[in-house]
Amino acid sequence: MSFSKAFKGSSDIVNFTSNPRDKVEIFPLTYYHVNIPNNNVLKSILLNKIVEDAKELEIPEGWFTHKLMTSFNGEPTGREIFFGENTEYQDMLTKVYTECFNKIFDRKFEIAIDNIWYNVYINGEYQENHDHLGYGVSPSHFSCIHFLSFDEKNHEPVVFRDPHRQLRSLSIELDKNNYSDDWTPDIKEGDLLMFPSYLSHEVRPGKPTPDYPRISIAFNFRVLYYDSKRHDRCD
Repeated sequence: MSFSKAFKGSSDIVNFTSNPRDKVEIFPLTYYHVNIPNNNVLKSILLNKIVEDAKELEIPEGWFTHKLMTSFNGEPTGREIFFGENTEYQDMLTKVYTECFNKIFDRKFEIAIDNIWYNVYINGEYQENHDHLGYGVSPSHFSCIHFLSFDEKNHEPVVFRDPHRQLRSLSIELDKNNYSDDWTPDIKEGDLLMFPSYLSHEVRPGKPTPDYPRISIAFNFRVLYYDSKRHDRCD
């Protein structure tokens, strides 16, 4: 049994979606997008320190990027922002990120950050498509990217990839759905994105911006409690 219709002209087009129920989107994938109001204060405190400290860092093994500077494998000893004995920076970021999470979560919650690092892009660096599932014994529930320094006119934003794209290849997307494997959020300096750790993403090559470095702070976390229910995967 087969069905077909030959369209001879624009007047011959049939409206297949006259009933709203003819098209229903299911299983939505959600990410969260907030802005940090006092990001300019954080930037003034952290930018120069991060740029200078990053010059001593090496690209982690397994990362497919040509010259990205990142503290993923650790910061210079004695000058740590995240894990040093001096908790001034940690306390400042904890306060700011807690305010962000209070905007996002709709129930009482408790989280544990598994790892946190910064990335510095100065000369058009890129980072390959990747997810954040491979870190630690217990995979994180969510990941975050904080755009501490970002010039929306000259810097490349993060690009997310559809986790169902391989399954989608088994079917066909109709043109009217405007579907794409990639999705690029509208990023502004000070934005913080929170998304499922399984959601793959990348940063594409950009232009050199030595006078305005692109700096992001990324971290992964587990939700220990949400609405009084324990969600941690391991003790």
